[in-house]
Amino acid sequence: MVADAALPRLIDQTRDSIRAWLASLGEEAYRAEQIHRGILRLTPISQMSDLPRGLRVSLAEAFTEGYPVPARWIEGEGEGADRFLFTLPDGEAIESVRIGPLEDYTACLSTQVGCGLRCAFCASGKFGLTRNLSVGEIVGQVLALRAQTATATGLEGWPSRLVYMGMGEPFQNYSAVLESIKRLTDPTGPGLGARRITLSTAGMVPEIYRFAEEGLQVGLAVSLHAPNSELRRSLMPIEEIYPLKTLLRACQTYIEKSGRRLTFEYILLKGVNDSPAEAKGLVDLFRNWSLVHINLIRYNPIGLTRLEAPKESDARAFVKRLVDGGLDATLRKSPGRNIDAACGQLRGLEYEKAGVRIQPAAMAP
Repeated sequence: MVADAALPRLIDQTRDSIRAWLASLGEEAYRAEQIHRGILRLTPISQMSDLPRGLRVSLAEAFTEGYPVPARWIEGEGEGADRFLFTLPDGEAIESVRIGPLEDYTACLSTQVGCGLRCAFCASGKFGLTRNLSVGEIVGQVLALRAQTATATGLEGWPSRLVYMGMGEPFQNYSAVLESIKRLTDPTGPGLGARRITLSTAGMVPEIYRFAEEGLQVGLAVSLHAPNSELRRSLMPIEEIYPLKTLLRACQTYIEKSGRRLTFEYILLKGVNDSPAEAKGLVDLFRNWSLVHINLIRYNPIGLTRLEAPKESDARAFVKRLVDGGLDATLRKSPGRNIDAACGQLRGLEYEKAGVRIQPAAMAP
């Protein structure tokens, strides 16, 4: 059956929305759990055998089955990262990245079409925000990568780790992001481990407080990129709304409430935030903090700014200053540079790059 794009997608439905739909038909509310279980397990409506035939017919008439599948994928040979382009029903585009070996990979997910925060170093923000993604569009990225990986390996294909670090600010799409996490970790569905999921934010202070109350075992990473408010403001306009002092208070509350280690992300920019003075500033800032990790990465050029990455040796010297100052800090590599799939490079445009192998996407069942 050809999916009707005008109908709502079944994968976007929550228990509450299903209950409301059932109530409109005069059906028993307990059927919502049966339908939701079918959604989590990706069971086709025709095979939801615990539902009476008439209800299955009504479900098929009211909702579209399936989930977004990648229009194409770009293979990053030798880089350990593959880039997936999704064309959505309304014509918009998003990207996901598969990082690492196929049998033990990380899925990097997008949460919005574009981004409205306009950080100086990020490609997604250069084109502004179009809209939030639905729950199904977020979860669908995982399902699509899983299907393609399973086809390639013969294994189940599920990612070992999830990072909400693709296009968009996850906390600006809070409800859909949280629902996607709950759905992906639901033991009656995919059952992915919450401790293997990390959500990244540019510093949405109210949502950090809210997230601290959720009681989830999900990791939180906060984009910092400067040890002081003045420098951070020049890189991240969100500093005007949520100044560093306010952000750090929220982060301390998160650590106290959750008891979990918090990661601060720091992109090293040549001649901007990579001097000994900035390193000392970070040491002074976090010297007395506990459960904090500083995750540093050299800048990935996006071709839209004059920003540059420091030399590897300079980056390592910066990290050493932090470690010598008593901080828990590491310098990580970001695979995918050659296919514009590294940190900060996703933007949903320009996939036909010279020298890049572009493969037809494997269709999801």
